Amino acid sequence: MLRHIQSLSLKTDGQLPVVSQEIYRRFFKDLVTNPQLFSGSQSSELNSNRFDVEVTNQAESISPTSNDVWIFGYGSLVWKADFPYINRRRGYICGYKRRFYQHSIDHRGVPERPGRVVTLLPGDVTQDRVYGVAYRIAALQKSQVLDHLDYREKNGYERCHLEFNEYPATSDPIQVIMYVATQANDSYAGDVWEVPCIAKQIFSAAGPSGPNREYLFNLALAMAQLFPGAVDEHLTELVECVKHLIERDEPQMLERGLIREIMNILKDCWQNEEALVKRLEALRQRCEQPGWREWLLVQELERQSG
Repeated sequence: MLRHIQSLSLKTDGQLPVVSQEIYRRFFKDLVTNPQLFSGSQSSELNSNRFDVEVTNQAESISPTSNDVWIFGYGSLVWKADFPYINRRRGYICGYKRRFYQHSIDHRGVPERPGRVVTLLPGDVTQDRVYGVAYRIAALQKSQVLDHLDYREKNGYERCHLEFNEYPATSDPIQVIMYVATQANDSYAGDVWEVPCIAKQIFSAAGPSGPNREYLFNLALAMAQLFPGAVDEHLTELVECVKHLIERDEPQMLERGLIREIMNILKDCWQNEEALVKRLEALRQRCEQPGWREWLLVQELERQSG
């Protein structure tokens, strides 16, 4: 980078727009043009054939007992069960609708830029189903797992109990525990303002667990793999909207944002070659870390709305 900067012979700040575009083209454009996440990044273990064969993540065999409990996951727990379980089943619960109505400020967003994750709303018990995965937790690991999930779901979720039906139906319903974000919790967002605005929020949010879009696409991929033919109109519409934003708006927004960042660095350092190179290299390193796209997208969206 140093050799290229020296070759630009920057002599006046009047050259900044042209030089910014040249630096973008040479050192940053590849970041924008790389293929983006559309299909999710989850492990291939969610392939339905493997899922039904590899039903436990235990290293040693643990026999079921009457004191075991089942946990139902309908969001990230479908593909990211970060706790020990001795069995798992795919299936559904009746009488609820899955909606991206909960803010995420500690996993797929941050307090100043929340993401959106799923919760459940009461629906018609004869028509509405939510598909997901039930995990059997051994009695001797129950306290450990529930404490872990209580902490993981601390941002507004509460436990409740209901019946779970296996898919395809091969057994009687079982009682499960699940976590639901009530409308009274501080992070409940509701439909504000339904799919287009929720999609824009997901498009530009990221948190400690990764980009919000990854959560959306992983959930959609899991549903397609584990429940072929099942319909979730809300999830499908969100996926289509976010993909549309990525295809239509993201490349231009990232290019504008990066050129603006480069120009600001040039303005600050154009008479100090060493500092200039150091700042540009730091920007490149930042843009190789998770969440960099969302960082720039938020700035561009704020400029558009301002």
